[in-house]
Amino acid sequence: MQGKRHFKYLLFCLCFFFEGALAQGDFADIIRQQFNQYNQQTFTEKIYLHTDRNFYVAGEIIWFKIYITDGVKNNLSNLSKIAYTELLDKNNNVLLQTKNNITGGTGNGSFYLPANIPSGNYTIRCYTNWMKNFDASFFFEGAVSIVNTTSSGMQTMPDTIPFYDINFFPEGGNLVQETENNIGFKIVDKNGIGINKCTGIITDGNDSIVLFVPQHAGIGTFLFTPLKEHVYTAHIIDALGKEILRKPIPAASEGLAMRLAVTSTGKITITIKSAPGNQENGKALYLFAHTRGVIKSIQKTLLQPGTTQFIVEESKLNDGITHFTIFNSERRPVCERLYFKRPLQKLNIGTTADAKQYSTRKKAVLQIHSTDADNKSVAANMSLSLYRIDDLQKKKTTDIYSYLWLNADLAGNIEDPLYYFDNINDATTKQLDNLVLTHGWRRFKWDNIQQNKKPLFEFLPEFEGQIITGKIIDSSTKKPFPDAIVFASVPGPYTQYYSSQSDNNGNIKFYTKNIVGPGELVLQAQETDKHFYSIEINTPFSGKFTENRLTDLNISPDLKSALETVSINAQLQRKYAADMLRKYYLPDVDTSTFYGKPDERYMLDDYTRFTTMEEVLREYIPGVIVGRANRKFKLTVFDVQNKRLFKDAPLVLLDGVPVQDADKIISYDPLKVRKIEVVTRRYYYGPLVLDGIVNFITYKGNLEEYEMDPRSVILDFEGVQLQREFYMPFYDTEAQRKSRLADFRNLLYWNPNVVTNKNGETQLQFYTSDMKGKYIGVIEGITPDGKAGRSTFSLEVTQ
Repeated sequence: MQGKRHFKYLLFCLCFFFEGALAQGDFADIIRQQFNQYNQQTFTEKIYLHTDRNFYVAGEIIWFKIYITDGVKNNLSNLSKIAYTELLDKNNNVLLQTKNNITGGTGNGSFYLPANIPSGNYTIRCYTNWMKNFDASFFFEGAVSIVNTTSSGMQTMPDTIPFYDINFFPEGGNLVQETENNIGFKIVDKNGIGINKCTGIITDGNDSIVLFVPQHAGIGTFLFTPLKEHVYTAHIIDALGKEILRKPIPAASEGLAMRLAVTSTGKITITIKSAPGNQENGKALYLFAHTRGVIKSIQKTLLQPGTTQFIVEESKLNDGITHFTIFNSERRPVCERLYFKRPLQKLNIGTTADAKQYSTRKKAVLQIHSTDADNKSVAANMSLSLYRIDDLQKKKTTDIYSYLWLNADLAGNIEDPLYYFDNINDATTKQLDNLVLTHGWRRFKWDNIQQNKKPLFEFLPEFEGQIITGKIIDSSTKKPFPDAIVFASVPGPYTQYYSSQSDNNGNIKFYTKNIVGPGELVLQAQETDKHFYSIEINTPFSGKFTENRLTDLNISPDLKSALETVSINAQLQRKYAADMLRKYYLPDVDTSTFYGKPDERYMLDDYTRFTTMEEVLREYIPGVIVGRANRKFKLTVFDVQNKRLFKDAPLVLLDGVPVQDADKIISYDPLKVRKIEVVTRRYYYGPLVLDGIVNFITYKGNLEEYEMDPRSVILDFEGVQLQREFYMPFYDTEAQRKSRLADFRNLLYWNPNVVTNKNGETQLQFYTSDMKGKYIGVIEGITPDGKAGRSTFSLEVTQ
């Protein structure tokens, strides 16, 4: 007994020793393990949406292409198969929304703008179900302008009362007293647009201390040494010398100041400044650097009074945003700084048209060649828009390249991100550094990583199709109905049947696929002692929104004539080409049933038709036995494999909808049924163990004249959007060219599926319209390994 006590004491000491060793273990190993473990559990997606234009009139169509990429590598992601696209007004009211099918990381869709849509600027946003687990700032957001030339659709005049604001961003996150700080700032108007034509002054009482001026988009930096117990105020003066804003500077505190600089030899220096009396002086200080979840450097040193420095080779960093974090001796993050390394790899897209000028109704041929930064041919997946240039179309301020590298990794709205990539020089590189200084990182919180908190995700990735969620409630108690078996069916030309078992809170999930276009969703619960229930289905669209603000739509009176022309042409297109604008591609979906190939299939037109279902089953379907019990019909399937009758009733379906009362299927008109499929084996499906399946499929696939169970819930349901065909007349013959049918297309061509081969080549053709003028083509896309790019070209249509 005494030996056992000694052994337990020794075991306790060893456990205490190892626990202490882990707590005091090497910081690099611990933080690396925690960081990698967290990232393995938090796969991220980026999503970009390319619209054909950014200005529309009521009645036109917004065409778009969706690209979904891996959040770390930027290559096309195969995770999500559904994207959710919405059009929002400035108050985040949803005007239009749709679900889009995604294959191999890309998809496309369209929005038809109703004739009564009000004029204004709108947000078009896109996201996946998985992205709903994170902040709405991860969603793609873009702005489009829509004008309705009818008086009933015109928007009221915008508010002209000026409003300005300024925010300060000390480098590293701390405004440290008695220490020189590098301060980033951003001056904006009420719409969040940067103000450049102004000057800032920091005052201490009546003394002017610092003068600062924005460099781009209202953003800039200045050096500032706040003194202890002093109060400072920022004054913003406009170009006319008028003070437009006065705001106090946040109080300075003790701590560490951070400064990042890049040397001419490609070294990044991170300098930490500490006051002489700082209690952390002489203690450990750590640097942790990573690029989009990939660890690039972990360093340790001792904090010195005055300055302490870390050095990182820029060549060791990956392209894009790198996150530098400083940890103190207690291994808590105390300073943070972002740095942007310009990407070296880019998709270059070359376009060559067979002419620069074309007459109206003329065929044009376009050669496309895609290469990488080394001019090597690469295959690419792209989208192309070719539209007429006028004063209404706004300058494009973002593309797939700038969005994936910048917008998707920074918090807040970025004004004109293309500016930083189309104009690469020392000035824009400095302005780009100012941008990342004033826009925070948004991917994770260090507390979650260091405390080993396992992320809890409410929304699952949709690997195959939409996950329909909802809840079943017991109607008598108004409480959730646990452990209920619930069926979901989509009547149609092919069987779509799903099942779910509710959890303790009554929540249900249906893992669907291939639900396309508008239809009905039929929900019912398994027979449960005559319980009455209600079933609610959740919206798949997110209720979270960003704080990004839209500017008011301001159309110059000088553009009235141009607007009327565009609007009239759109109306004529709708009138004369209405049928062509409503054409859709047949969906490419898997029409096989959930049980695969049936063991028996009976095409009833191959047999003499009987007028009762009982006769059909008894005479032609030997695998299904018709019996009676307690004055009700009962169906039983013969288990062919084991040469015996199953004990329980089979699953009986009519156009995918479960029929739980055999009397109802026996009384159904067999002349409406095209075929009967039978599974003569035990089948496991979700929570169900089925003793065979008997599937009745009608000619129309719509449960014609079938009386549903009154407890069934029938909902209008939109599957993924049918892909609309882009309307483009052909003018190959003289008769086609002389057609009297007007062609007022200002969008000559839209193709969301421009794919080059391994040699980087493809050829496209399109036809000009009756609209003369200059046209611009925009083509953008991505390679399988994540090289993104954009290119433009122009042509002219003359008489």
